[in-house]
Amino acid sequence: MEESKVKQIIEEAIRLGSETSSVEFKDARGGFPRDTWKTISAFSHRPGGGFIVFGVTENRSENSVEVTGITELAILQEKMSSVVSGQMSIVIRPEYFPITMSGKTVLVTYIPECSDQHKPCYHKDTGMPNGAYIRDGNNDRKITHEEMLRFLDNAKLSKFDSTRAPDTQLSDLSEKKIYDLLIRMGQRTNRDARVEEIGFDLLKNLGIADTFDKDNFPTIAGFLIFAKEKPQLKRSFNRYVIRCVKYKGSNVATDIIDKADIDGTLNEQIDAMQKFILRNIRTSARIVGTKRVDRYEYPEKAIREIVANAVIHRDYRITETYAQVNVFEDRLEVFNPGCLPPGVTVKNIRDAQVSRNEIIAARLKDLDYLEEYGRGIDIVFTETEKWGLLQPIFKNTTNSFKVILPGEKLSKLNDRQLRIWDYLVEQKRITATACAELFPDISRATVNNDLSKMQELGLIHSGGASISTYYEPNF
Repeated sequence: MEESKVKQIIEEAIRLGSETSSVEFKDARGGFPRDTWKTISAFSHRPGGGFIVFGVTENRSENSVEVTGITELAILQEKMSSVVSGQMSIVIRPEYFPITMSGKTVLVTYIPECSDQHKPCYHKDTGMPNGAYIRDGNNDRKITHEEMLRFLDNAKLSKFDSTRAPDTQLSDLSEKKIYDLLIRMGQRTNRDARVEEIGFDLLKNLGIADTFDKDNFPTIAGFLIFAKEKPQLKRSFNRYVIRCVKYKGSNVATDIIDKADIDGTLNEQIDAMQKFILRNIRTSARIVGTKRVDRYEYPEKAIREIVANAVIHRDYRITETYAQVNVFEDRLEVFNPGCLPPGVTVKNIRDAQVSRNEIIAARLKDLDYLEEYGRGIDIVFTETEKWGLLQPIFKNTTNSFKVILPGEKLSKLNDRQLRIWDYLVEQKRITATACAELFPDISRATVNNDLSKMQELGLIHSGGASISTYYEPNF
């Protein structure tokens, strides 16, 4: 960009006495402004980018600006470089223009628009969505959930897991782990895998690495699966942890019996998640033929598919929250950052075959952590039916997805009773009036029968008297 053109744009904003949709003024007399990252994020989402001008102060009450200048040009550039190269979710490459205005030096920094595959661009320490902003007129505004989802939907076309893994080098990848992958792949095709095959072209073909800015680096997928050490040791990856908790009762207000924060590569996380769940659910015995057979409260195959899908399909752009596993007295819940991908709904989830992270899915399938595409959810339904359990419940929100496996006790409930139970878990108490609102087309006698059945199963108890009767869960 030509300096003369830049100066013309800034002079026009000064003449107007106001910041614009493409120009932000920063008073740098007190040093580098700490909130500059907000404007960097906002301009990175704006078509054409925008200009941050250090050394100009805006007085909005008087609709005027003043050129106050800067005295430490090199320090400002160094601090700006530190933010755009290390503190944002992607590396941004700005252009710097020291310009003289009104006899004083100002530093104009041009922030280019980032590509769709990297949007939203956010402040890593703050996380997403709170660390992502857009330019709204002449202001920086935090993105809404709806705006974040639009960014993510567009980004899915280019697949985030194929982008560069920040703060990593090819030397951070484990040759042994990659060789193990080749062994497994070779066994399927009756082909020997040799160490000398592990060159960059092979890594690129597998999506483990690629060329970015004329140099070779691991991809997000490659680093998360094949890192030598735990990926979470890198600052950019420290939020990719699975938070697992076993509760004594049926909600998070009850005592915690066991907990663990699970890190490691993605395949290690899948293994550790399943181990946590299996050690925290009940087992029972039955006689098959002449032998005693022990089995878990939930089918192992169903658990395996659910935890594998949680790792494979989570939205790795969202770093403000963790993936979670909650083991309750009556159900198992697996919570994932990121809603269902475009085209997938709770209703068509058994038939849809859309993957948010194609490379992660492909490589973990090669490592036997994923069934044939499209079969995983069917396995969950089939296995829970064999166990005599209710079908899994899926809850899709604006930025999260939850799978619930009802336990044996809940599986004795009909759809209405299960809905009452779901209400009680959230609200802690229900009245006859609330039940009537839940089921306006159902008679009071039927609802009373439902509540009686739940009391017989030991799930709830009543309190109050007459018209003031209420029901609470037996947590």
